[in-house]
Amino acid sequence: MHNIYYHTFAGLIMSRETVTFAQSGPTPVCVDEGTLPSRTGCYVITLTFPQPTQVGEITFRNHYTWAVGVHVLRATSSTSSSGGVVGAGLLGGEAGGDAAWVWKDPAAWQVGVRNKVIMPHPHTETASHDFVSITCLESRIDWQDVIGMRLVLRQPSPVWRTFFIEEITAYRELPRLPPFSVPIITQDGQVSK
Repeated sequence: MHNIYYHTFAGLIMSRETVTFAQSGPTPVCVDEGTLPSRTGCYVITLTFPQPTQVGEITFRNHYTWAVGVHVLRATSSTSSSGGVVGAGLLGGEAGGDAAWVWKDPAAWQVGVRNKVIMPHPHTETASHDFVSITCLESRIDWQDVIGMRLVLRQPSPVWRTFFIEEITAYRELPRLPPFSVPIITQDGQVSK
């Protein structure tokens, strides 16, 4: 089932199809699994898609997260033919059956977006609650046949003990601008349409 969101831009109504997913996390990431520090500075949110799908854009609201990375698990990600960084996966997934090993295999995950800074100054509140968009055009790899995505949240500052993202939405297509006409200005300053 897909939801369709309607946006109004300059009086025009535009629709966008969302992609359904299951979400787990945020899960803290630490080097030594035996001891979990109270604050790691790094969390992972895993998005699991029910079937291989195309993702054009992910949007969310920030809450004191300094930077976000996007790791992608594709149904065809056994090799990195499209330039992604292979072998940089984080944590095990929640997949079941025969495919469960793929979710835990670090080589299966590809880094699409390494580190998108969404809060320019990690020690101040600038952009700490902004609405953020990450599109497939920012990625090193295609977001086609996606079965999982990991959003890696980072906050190096000790000022913010709690950081996360919320209101996560995945869209099948890229955002579209409405059709509009640009007036042409002639050399004598007259506007023609």
